[in-house]
Order: sequence, then structure tokens, then C-alpha cells
Amino acid sequence: MKYTEFLSQFSNKSLTQTLSRSFSTKKLNIDQSSLNVDEKVFGLFEEYAKNNNFIEKFNELMDGQRLNNTENREVTHFKYRNTGSDIYEASLDKMEALASEIKDNYKKILIFGIGGSYLGPKLMEDIFSSKELEIDFITGSDPSEYEKYAEQDLSDCAFVITSKSFSTIETLTSYDAITKGKLLDQTYAVTSVVKKAETFGISSNNIAEIDIGAGGRFSIWSAVNLGLFIRLGRDGFKDFLKGGKAIDDLSSSNIENNPALSLAIQDLITNNLLQMDSTLILNYDYKLRNFPSYIQQLEMESLGKSVDRDTGESLSYETGSIVWGGYGPRSQHSFFQHLFQGTKEANTYFIVSKTDNLNFKQFKGQTASLMSGNDNEPDLHKKVTKRRFSSLVLEDLSPESIGELIAIWENKTIFMSMFWNINPFDQWGVELGKINTKKEIE
Repeated sequence: MKYTEFLSQFSNKSLTQTLSRSFSTKKLNIDQSSLNVDEKVFGLFEEYAKNNNFIEKFNELMDGQRLNNTENREVTHFKYRNTGSDIYEASLDKMEALASEIKDNYKKILIFGIGGSYLGPKLMEDIFSSKELEIDFITGSDPSEYEKYAEQDLSDCAFVITSKSFSTIETLTSYDAITKGKLLDQTYAVTSVVKKAETFGISSNNIAEIDIGAGGRFSIWSAVNLGLFIRLGRDGFKDFLKGGKAIDDLSSSNIENNPALSLAIQDLITNNLLQMDSTLILNYDYKLRNFPSYIQQLEMESLGKSVDRDTGESLSYETGSIVWGGYGPRSQHSFFQHLFQGTKEANTYFIVSKTDNLNFKQFKGQTASLMSGNDNEPDLHKKVTKRRFSSLVLEDLSPESIGELIAIWENKTIFMSMFWNINPFDQWGVELGKINTKKEIE
């Protein structure tokens, strides 16, 4: 059965029911009960996944089958968090060597990168930063971003160029502007094209190679995340990988106890059946304040597709949502009025770690308000509409917990692509923008 035929069996009446659906991993508790979607609907989506061998396809993807068919590449980011792979130890060894040298010789690090080379590493720095060593990120391409470094003494600073292709215009432009080509002996590179970095003038000892099959938005498990290794060391970084691998094990085992698949089904129901065109992510930990931006790239670059991966034909149904969000305590004073009483509904996620702090109590108060509303309020101006949402509560903000959280989002994105039969690993629209930008420069 094609996906369009599958969708045709549902009616709005069959969707709205009470739901009791929750999952617990080692570090994460997921509650989808407030979606108010009939459990039978979830069951039908799970049956569709079973009939179309999604678990088998997920395992094939992890095992190296070339399911990125438009680029004819193996998808390799899973290998970085799999202790049995040929990449796992080699990647850690290289990061350890570079991290040790940088920490021994420099007081500050400037990391140049954009897209997946920036959003993930910056998120990790937000969570795990310390006063031990200063790390700053530069994305380019407006000089206003990095003008403060123009007159600084940078003799005690290490420079890390993170570019999978080692041809990213913004990254190389900002590096050249700051260093003026004079500090190559203090420069390191993370790339899949080692020869380009060497030709640029960077010592081969200072280059960490990443596999070309690890797409930028999935590369947080690799040396792209060198800053996190510098912060946490080998054991801490391994804990991060351990969290990701735990979710892979759940995602590849069965249909029923599969939180990534269940979250994917939530997104499919809200998008394709309830016609919600956006996904709202609200995180209540300040250290996770940039999580929505990270997920925005992951989902919108992966799922912003409109062509069947096998037939090359245009699709007749909606695919990826518009992803937006913010830091909950601030957002409450920004757009929550829209959330509570506006006319547009969003597929909403609340994310928080367990604490005794005010932010956790705010999370509980806001979700209780959305779940219960105020049915007895006679004044329509004050009447609050009940909203559907899910909550994800982390045991803590440890490397392992964050590893679980990110892997669950990656894997749910992949499962959504299987339902829609699109390729989540290419980004040809982005490539066109790069081509035309280079024409303007020339």
C-alpha cells in the first residue's frame, strides 16, 4: 500500500481520543499522552512500518547499504557511536591527540564552521562549557561578527577550520580575514578532504579526517565535535556516544518499544492528518537554549524534500514541517499568547531536565495549563484552548542524556523519511545556493 492510500483511511473523528503512550530509556522519559490521539491510529502507523520493513531498512542503513541513493553514498554517522565499527576507536584516538596538543599549548580556541559544523558543536559548548579554556565560534561571512579579533594578539590561540569539503566560503573567508595567512602553524582542520587541507598549508598531523558519509547535520558524533572532546576528555565523549548507541539499539530492535518511531508517528499524524504545518520545540533548560536551532537544521534540511526517492516523481502529500521554538521561560513572555489562544496549532514538544529550580516548575505549570485549559471560564477573552503536546524529561544534562536526546531526534527524522519515501541525506537546494554564490564572487 502506498502512503497516500494509507492516509485515506483516517477521519478526524477517528483521531481524537484519550491516549496513554509513554516510553522510558535510561536517561529519558517521553510522555505522548497529551496528544489525545487514538492509540489505534498509532497502531496502524506501526503496522505500516512493519509491513514496509522499516526496522530492517534501518538496520541496513546502519550496516552500510547505500540508501543515500541520490549521492550514491553509504551513511556512516552511526559508526562513530558503535564500538564495533572500524571508525569508533580511530576517531577517538585522533581527537585525543589533537585535544591534548591544543590544551597543552593554547589558552583559547577559535572554531570556524557553519551549518552542521557549527550548530551541534555550539550546542555542546552551551551545555558543557567551563572556565578552563575559552572556546569561541565564528560562522562568517559578515566581518562584523569577527571584527573584535582584528587587533588582538592571537599568539596563544588555536584555530580549528571545520569544513567537510574544505571549500566552505564563509568558513575560509573568516579564517583568512582573522589570521591573514600568518598563523598556519597554530591551525587545525576537521574535514573529509585531507588533501585540500594539506594544500592549504595545514600540517597533516593537525588534520582530523571525517568520513564523507557522515552528513554535516549528523556529524556531531565525529571530530566535528572536537570542542566537546576538549571539554570532557575521552571518557566523557564516550558517554555521549554511549547515549546515542542506546537509542540506535532501541530503534533497530522492534516496532513496539521504539521511542524514535513513536515520535516520528506523532509528527506524521500532526502533519499529514491534523494539517499542522509547524513543529514547536520548547526547552526549559538555559543550557539547551539553542536546541531548537540545532533541530531546525536537522529536520528541515533532511525532510525539506518533495520528490519520491525511488521514482523521481513529485509527491502528492506534505513532508517536512516548519520547525521553530525557543527557551521556555523567555518564550512565555514572547509567543505563548499565540500558543494558548491563537488560531493556529503546532506539533508541540516540551523538553526539560529534572531539577528543583523555577524553570522545571514553570514547565509543569505551562504543560498543566495547556492540558487542562479553563473550561469553566465564562469570558471568551480569557478562555484557553486545550492543546496537544508531548514532553521529554531528561534525568540530567549529562553527556549520556544529551546523546540519547540527539540520537532520538536523528532517528525519528530518518523514520519519517521512510514513510514519505524521501532521501533525508542529500540537500541539493543548498548546493544550488552555493553554486550561485560562487558565481557572484567570481
